[in-house]
Amino acid sequence: MVQATHLRTISIVVNTKPVDLMKEPGKPEATGAEIKAAAIAQGVNIRADFPLFEVHGNRLKPIGDNETIGIHPNQQFRAVTPDDNS
Repeated sequence: MVQATHLRTISIVVNTKPVDLMKEPGKPEATGAEIKAAAIAQGVNIRADFPLFEVHGNRLKPIGDNETIGIHPNQQFRAVTPDDNS
């Protein structure tokens, strides 16, 4: 018998815009590429080749496209053009 998978919505923030990720309950995870793809699909003005960073106060932690990280509600991310040095 196949068990139904129940997904839950986790709302994160990419470049100050809300982005909803659908993840299985428990320990939700996503790759950098998945986060950017969801943001693009939901209208955030970024491209898939933009570097992604997780925001920790005043620090930015780079997240690789194939890197898997834990996701939690209201987690902040920033994606910038490759030549943005700010």
